[in-house]
Formats: sequence, structure tokens, C-alpha cells
Amino acid sequence: MTRSFYLYFKEIFRKPTKSEWEILKLVEARYDKEYTFYIFITHIIVYSLLIAPPFSEIRMQVLPYLLGVSIARLILLVQFYTRNVPIQRVIYFSGIVADGLVYLVFIVAMHSFPSLGVFYLLNSYLMSFVFPILLYSTRLDPKACILSAFYFSVLHIVYIFNLPTAVSDQFSFFSKYFLILVYWGSAALGTVFVLNKRKDTTDMYNLSEEKRFMLHELELAKKVQDALFPGNIKIPNLAFTYYRKSPNVIGGDFFDFVQLREGNVGVFLTDVAGHGISSAMVASIMKVLVSTIPYRFKTAPAKLMDYLDDRLTNDLNKYHASAIYLFFDFIEKKLTLGNAGHPYLILAHKGEDYQELETQGAILGFNIKIPPISEKTLPIAPGDRFFIYTDGLIESTDAEGNSLGTEGLLALLNRHRQSSNIKELEKNLLFELKSNYGLDSFSDDTMFLILEVEE
Repeated sequence: MTRSFYLYFKEIFRKPTKSEWEILKLVEARYDKEYTFYIFITHIIVYSLLIAPPFSEIRMQVLPYLLGVSIARLILLVQFYTRNVPIQRVIYFSGIVADGLVYLVFIVAMHSFPSLGVFYLLNSYLMSFVFPILLYSTRLDPKACILSAFYFSVLHIVYIFNLPTAVSDQFSFFSKYFLILVYWGSAALGTVFVLNKRKDTTDMYNLSEEKRFMLHELELAKKVQDALFPGNIKIPNLAFTYYRKSPNVIGGDFFDFVQLREGNVGVFLTDVAGHGISSAMVASIMKVLVSTIPYRFKTAPAKLMDYLDDRLTNDLNKYHASAIYLFFDFIEKKLTLGNAGHPYLILAHKGEDYQELETQGAILGFNIKIPPISEKTLPIAPGDRFFIYTDGLIESTDAEGNSLGTEGLLALLNRHRQSSNIKELEKNLLFELKSNYGLDSFSDDTMFLILEVEE
């Protein structure tokens, strides 16, 4: 505990570095402005003396002094906008003038009612002067509270020396000068506040700069990831459209096409576990793996998945992913499918309803191979549509908290199965998802890809 306090005070009393000085200079004016408004509002409370004893008996005598306080504070307020003189000088000068006038009010009261009771009553009022001292802690100048305590001490000594002689001897030395100890104690406390605020200010600025830098880096990473996705490419015999959204700037959902020289094409989609940068990096690595995989794996979904499983397990053993791979053989007019723990493929032959195609296969990255990835083959014809997606889509919820689920997704697709093309289908799906399931507020990475076999 003692060491913690030592380290804390050592840190706040540390001299700011050059860069920290620059940060403090940037925000100093804002804190000075706050102080200016606070002190201008606070001095109005001084007018309450006019209804408090013994001042209520000498209102007209002390009112000019209090009006002088208002003028001094008004000058400070106006100076902040004119900046004819450095604001720091005006703050200290107006403080000396205003607080000096208030002390004159107390001297007048003491001379008007010279008694022991009035002296102690006025001392209790003077205790409230710790607030103007502490108010200086709203600034970033560590000398502010010290200077304030210094001129309050001078004013108090002048006040003591101007006490009526008839009653001055009745007061002990401690009762006369006790308030000076209070002022300096408040100054010490206020100085610690200022130093702590300076440290917090520079820390927060540095954190905001780090955040800004990280966001900039994330934006660059997003551009890089976006460049990895297929652009406006033309896939022979296959039309496609896709939607993707991440709660973070970048995410772990990814898809790509594997185009083969004979005109056939593979479609790979993966959902890397987790969110953010690490997931996006792994998804990018998987793109590279799929792009550079040996040819014999590109036509065999089960072998491709086994290859990726081995690479993830051996090279990136802290990550796992689900994936689905569709190999379209347009020569033999068939589709071969492999699924590694991913949501089932949804398909609709031309003129038919959408339905799930159940497949089995263990998730990638654990090398468990149970259940083994099995391939399924089915014929394809022009007009057949295929829908693959990541689980963030079916986890979306409506206003009542009910998730879309696979049944809801199938019902949604079948409501719009008569859409003339996949672009129209996508538009209809997005409209209903936005209106009923808060598409813009998914908590997980979300992606879907719609494919249609063309003539």
C-alpha cells in the first residue's frame, strides 16, 4: 500500500515531457474557461452576506465592495473573449482584487461590531474561502492553488492587523492565524488535484491518439481485406451476389471463388471463430491456402477441407473455423459439396421451394476428423439457386428477442422465391431482415452468398 502511494505521487509530481507540455497547452484554455465561468457564478454567492449577520446591519456600507467584486469578475469574464492580456494574468489579478474587496467587507463588519462573538462568526464565514482556493484546481496550473493561498494569507494578515485594538488582545494567536493553516492545507490538496488532472489529461490524450491510430490502421486493414474479396468479376455459367457486415471494422467471414482452367469453379466460404483483427487475419490466410492449394484438392471438397484442417491445426493451433466448399462441374452438370461444421447449404431447384441439404463434417482446426467430412453430389441445371451463409445471420433477433433461426430463414427465402433474379432476391431479403430483425445491429459477423446457375 505504501509503495503504491509512493509510486502514485512520484508519477503525478513527475515533470511533464515535451510532448506532454504540448498536450497541456492545447487544453489549457478550455480549463481556464471553465474556471472563469465557475468563479463568476461562485462570487454571486457572496451577496448572501447582505442577509447574514452582522452584514445585514451594514448593507449599504458593504454593498459597494461587493459590486467591486462583480466588476472584477466581469472583467475576467470579458477578458476571456478579448484576449488583450494573457488570461492567466487577468485570473490572478482579478482574484487579488475581488478577494481583497471581500476581506475589506469583513474588516468593515469587525469595526462596526467589535466583539469576540462577531470575530468567531466572521472566522466561520472566512472558512468558506477554501472554495475559491480549491476552485483553482479546475485549471492546469500547479501554482494556481499555491498563489491563491499565498494572497489569501496576506489578506488575512492584513485583516488581523486591522482588528479593533479594544478586542484584538482577547483573541489567541492560534484563533487569529488558524485560517492560514486551513488555506495552505486546501492549497496542498488542490495542487494534488491539479497534478492528477494534468496526468489524466495527458493519459487520455495519448489514449485517444492511440485509438485514432488503431482506427486508422483498422481502416487500412479493412481496405486490404476488401481487396481480397471477389470484385465485379464474371464467373462463367454462375451468377452471384453477396452481403457481409461485421460489428467490428473487419471480421472473420470470408468467401472466394476458385476458377479452374476447364471452366469449372469452386466456391469457398469460411467463418473463423472470434471477432476482429485476428479472425480477419486467419480468414486472409485461408484465402491464400485455398488459392495455392494443389489442383487435385480443388475438385475434391473433402480433401480440400482435410488439407485446411491440417494446416490450421499445425500452423495456427489457437484458431478454428467452419467452412463450406461447393465445386460446380459445368461439364458434367453436377455440384459436389463438402461441409466442415458449417450451416447447411440451402438450395432450390428451378421452380421448387428452398430446402436444406444436410451434410456432416467436423469443424476445422482441431484435427478431430469426427464426423469425417463426407461429400455430397447432386445434379445442377440452369435456374438452380444456392444460398450459403454464416451463423451470424440466423442468430439475429427481432424486437421480441426471437432469433431468425434456420426455419425462419427458410420461410423468408420461400416467401421471396419468385424473385426474378438473385439481385432482386437479395434486395427483398435485406428489406425484411432490416425491418423485422435489425440487420444493422448484428452482434456477430454476418455474411450470405446467393448463387444461380445460368444457361
